[in-house]
Amino acid sequence: MSEEFAENLHEVADPAPKKKIKKILTKEEKEAKALVERKLLIDRVASGTISTVKDKVAFILNNHNEARNSDIKLAYIYWRNFEEEKLEGKEDISVETMLKLTKQITLARWRAKIQYEYKLFLADEDVQVSRGKLQGQYKRDALVNKPLNLPLYQVFIDETGKNDEYLSVGSLWLLGYNAKLIIHSMEINEWRKRQNIEYEFHFSKLSKHKLEVYKDFFRLFISKFPDIGFKVIVLKSKGLANKNEAIVDLTFHLLHKGILHEHDSKRAPLPRMLQVRIDDEESGSDTLKLENIKERLNGQKVAGLHLDVFEAVSSAKNHFIQAVDLFTGAINRKLNFSGDPNFKDGFADFIFDILGFDIVNVDTSVDDPGTSRVFNLSAKHDDAL
Repeated sequence: MSEEFAENLHEVADPAPKKKIKKILTKEEKEAKALVERKLLIDRVASGTISTVKDKVAFILNNHNEARNSDIKLAYIYWRNFEEEKLEGKEDISVETMLKLTKQITLARWRAKIQYEYKLFLADEDVQVSRGKLQGQYKRDALVNKPLNLPLYQVFIDETGKNDEYLSVGSLWLLGYNAKLIIHSMEINEWRKRQNIEYEFHFSKLSKHKLEVYKDFFRLFISKFPDIGFKVIVLKSKGLANKNEAIVDLTFHLLHKGILHEHDSKRAPLPRMLQVRIDDEESGSDTLKLENIKERLNGQKVAGLHLDVFEAVSSAKNHFIQAVDLFTGAINRKLNFSGDPNFKDGFADFIFDILGFDIVNVDTSVDDPGTSRVFNLSAKHDDAL
């Protein structure tokens, strides 16, 4: 009997499939894989498109600073937000109920993966020290600089007008984000499905036959998130040597002045954590822009302000990014377009009417970002800061 025949005979006698050997990734491959998973997770959290346990843990870590430090608090917030029906309205959790809930160790493992592999929503530095995650000078500094458990400013930003007479940076401010808002995001997704809408809402893509659908989207968005605020800052671009630097300057002033306004008006007083998200366009450029803005804000040493996640996110399925795009596009249309009015001007008027904003109040003579005014559109009237 030949060796080849014997081997074939053995395979016929033992037809069980061979066990697949799991590929061992190199360090570089693991890091690349983690970066892809990190980006996808950020996009889901930022858009409110939450489904898996990992998504839900990340959502809680994003919105509850105390959950980053304590797995017990993480589990409690998770159960109260996502498994309330299993608690049956009871404050005390019995052993029988505990057995029905997602296990705390499962939540802790996802928390560890998100914090240590993705480097997202990190614990306070002294907690990292106790977990053995900080060393050297960072370890010494951590014991002094412990952030508080704080509510959030979540700001979504869009820019427009690089090639026009006026630069504009618009923003959408979300001052509270909880599990109910996930439901509202899902409701908008369901509306899109019923309407067979597979495209994103961007002002530049608006066409005449989509006009009413665009209006329906913006109207629905405002109805689901009535407490949001819009802010805009405008700069005359003539003579600017570097428009990218000017946009960084405008974004910094928009955030800085906007935070002071939210605090002084008592609408969202400090202390708070600030999260900033922009539409991802060029990863390297986006990262540098956000780091520059973060560094400048940090240099202001605003009492009670703690800087958190500054990220570029995908606009796909992100209603906040799409809504601020429509708002900023409307500003750009009214400031920079000089032709005969058409449906785009009508849509811009529609947005301003909903927000109670009159574009004539914008001071278009300013050519210094530092003296530009921020217009707050939180209510049915314009309020220059």
